[in-house]
Amino acid sequence: MSANYTRRELLGAAGAAGVVSLAGCSGLGGGGSGDTIVLGGTMSLSGDNADLGKLYQDAYNLTIDRINENGGVEAGDGNTYELELDLRDDQTDASASKTTYQELIQRQDIDYLVGPYSSTVTLPASAVAAQNEKPMVEGGGASPEIFSKGNEWIFGLLPTANKYALSSIDMAMAQSSPPESAAILAEEDTFSQSTADGVRAKMNDAGLDVVVDESFPTDTSDLSTNLGKVRDQDADILILCAHQKHAIIMANQMENQDVNVDMAMATVGSLNDAFKDEAGSSGNYVYGPSSWDINADFEDTVYGSTSGFADAVSGEFDYTPDYHSAAGETVILTFKQAFEQVDELTPTNVRDAIRRIEFTSAYGNIAFGDSGVIDKEMLVYQWQPEAGKQLVYPENVQQSEPTYPTPTWSER
Repeated sequence: MSANYTRRELLGAAGAAGVVSLAGCSGLGGGGSGDTIVLGGTMSLSGDNADLGKLYQDAYNLTIDRINENGGVEAGDGNTYELELDLRDDQTDASASKTTYQELIQRQDIDYLVGPYSSTVTLPASAVAAQNEKPMVEGGGASPEIFSKGNEWIFGLLPTANKYALSSIDMAMAQSSPPESAAILAEEDTFSQSTADGVRAKMNDAGLDVVVDESFPTDTSDLSTNLGKVRDQDADILILCAHQKHAIIMANQMENQDVNVDMAMATVGSLNDAFKDEAGSSGNYVYGPSSWDINADFEDTVYGSTSGFADAVSGEFDYTPDYHSAAGETVILTFKQAFEQVDELTPTNVRDAIRRIEFTSAYGNIAFGDSGVIDKEMLVYQWQPEAGKQLVYPENVQQSEPTYPTPTWSER
């Protein structure tokens, strides 16, 4: 390697080409033989989900750099290791991701896997991990289906998708003029359909009349017809079960369709800076769920605290981290903690250590349940015109009260 390039510059150049791979620097595989442990995986580094994929990639790289700068991982086998990352672009394509994980395991001899983004991609990728008996820790797939198949090799850092929108419904029902009717628009993918299942059950329990319940193709760029039905049925609240692309479309098309609801919430991608940059003022008053509060104060062995992590990300990348970032950091930290606890580095030993692990990170208290998924409740944020993104529910941790009902377009 040329001395003219820093490690971060090399990572950035490789990432732009679709691969982040520095395993060749040491000539060592992913099993921990020698002084380097390689973590491998795929991520949405291009395409519609690239904004969110970048959050994970940045968190992975920054955390690995910090760990190595602080002396590496002092493993339970008595050796000290540096971490390296082999992260490849899957463009949110499940087939491409599955093939890449097989290559990482079978050709690159990588034993420890970081998961991809989106449930549709994570489900088949986790099956590859199980077939090859390699532990996978992921912060980008939340469908309950991932964790319902008895896969003992997959560990997830997000609440399951069916929980994503529940707190927002609780918030709406707690208002002085609670909603009576609701609309559900759901993308036709694994995560969004699981989210919609949870929403329907919650709305039924709350006694809400679901007046619109429609799904739409992932590749659509127009929700005007769906939103027109929400308007015509005079729904009080709207839950969009989808990703960032469609959250932006919803925000931008609601004004054109004169859709006035008391609450409009999108389940993924509505809380990061890229959403607000694209949606502009149309993104005002939109709600979104998060498994993480940036203002929390948890201890973190790499960054010191939650605020230390947030400051490090914003200082390095010039954006405010969200829960995808914090989950990404904790993917790396989970492996670090497991490596430190085993007296011999093997995939089975590391998997067993992850299963019983308990620690704190910038993301919060970390422990995996019997199915391998973390137990977290979702917080609710809202974009407010003057204050920006504000934590509005639950009340005991809110920064601001929700602006509810949302002002009509003619009142803004």
